[in-house]
Amino acid sequence: MSFDSEHTPESSERARVPFPRSRWLTPDRGSRRRNAFNQLVAVAAVFGVGAGGWGLWLEARDQFDRSASRDRIAKACAGLVDPDQVLDLNGGTTRARAGSGEDDSMGVLGKASLPTECQIYRVGKPGTTYGHFLLSVWSNPSDDFAQLVSGWDNPFGLLGRAANADVTREAEQTAPYPIGDGRLGVYYGNAAVVKAKCTDKSGGTTSINTMTVAKYFENAPVTDADRRTLAGLARTAAVRAAKKLGCTATLPALPAELPTPSAKLVNAKSAGGTCGWYAGYIAAKGRWRFPDRALATPAAHAQQESCLLGVSNKEVRRMWPGLGEDEAHADTLDDVLRVAPFWLRTDSYFGDEAREVATEHYGRDQVSLSPGTAGYDRNDNVWWASSTCAGQPAVHTLSSDYPYNKVVQKRLQALFEAYVTDVAARRDCTGLKFPAAATFQPSKS
Repeated sequence: MSFDSEHTPESSERARVPFPRSRWLTPDRGSRRRNAFNQLVAVAAVFGVGAGGWGLWLEARDQFDRSASRDRIAKACAGLVDPDQVLDLNGGTTRARAGSGEDDSMGVLGKASLPTECQIYRVGKPGTTYGHFLLSVWSNPSDDFAQLVSGWDNPFGLLGRAANADVTREAEQTAPYPIGDGRLGVYYGNAAVVKAKCTDKSGGTTSINTMTVAKYFENAPVTDADRRTLAGLARTAAVRAAKKLGCTATLPALPAELPTPSAKLVNAKSAGGTCGWYAGYIAAKGRWRFPDRALATPAAHAQQESCLLGVSNKEVRRMWPGLGEDEAHADTLDDVLRVAPFWLRTDSYFGDEAREVATEHYGRDQVSLSPGTAGYDRNDNVWWASSTCAGQPAVHTLSSDYPYNKVVQKRLQALFEAYVTDVAARRDCTGLKFPAAATFQPSKS
């Protein structure tokens, strides 16, 4: 066999190799199968290098976006918060921007600019932004951030409720939970409020309040970690704002953990904390027509505390046949079960907050509930008492749904006095002033 004839078959086989071999790409392994495999490995390596380069580019782009976002947050919020902590909320994002409205950026923080706020949005696909974070800063007194109470403000809401829902099982919002022992501030399911009392250069005392809110898209759940971050951001903002305004504030440290707040009401018999007084009251006096559910928070020394009491559908059905026409008013049983639940709520405010409590009703002027006074706002179904707690003014309120106030009115005075007396014992309060007995009597009009 000639030399040429011996190599003709090999030349034919070489032509059928899927990936033509190059001496610059892979060495000859002596067989078609080994050469093809070696070339596949080489091509995969090339693609791997390309993918790695793409990954590095994406990482660099994210770092660039995050850096630009940090600058936007720092500018919009006047340097009061850590931009990285803001970006890490809700699972984290690298792209954020400030709102475009006049009130979405703080600018230069000064006494003349309070109250003020900044709002940060999360940037998604091109042309889309989502709610993310809000910071508000104000000093006392502040009409914009007064403590408003009303018997017309349904705490259970109506949106998203099923037709057969037992409405008072869960409130629309959690009650204010104390941060630690409460001296630092309070927090809710999606927000935190911190107060910094400080002394300015002239020796005067004022307070700076900061509120941070998770404004997540479609009300995405806020984790315990995010709530602690919100509290930390509010604390940092309070300290920095006080410094910018020329006063020094020393605040308690942030606790290691914040208990998960709940909006679900429990059996009133087992209520504790800020509703412990009510469990004791019905154990001693009987529940009668009073609520069988309660929403409490840990009892502490926060600037405000609340106890929400609701009547279950089962209890409404039980008491309904015994109600007079004036007690049920124009409501039907179906109205109460579905859209107008029976409820009561007690709230107390201390220090600065006590100086700015008012009732609110749509279409009417606010009524100020001033420290050192007591009374009843018939338009809003709110009774208030006052005291001095540890040297600071305090205002205590009882709000009632209408017409539920008529259902329980003849025993409402004793209930309210039991509440205020309990607060006074817990908070070292003196000089209690209660509404006149006549304010608990049915209206003659």
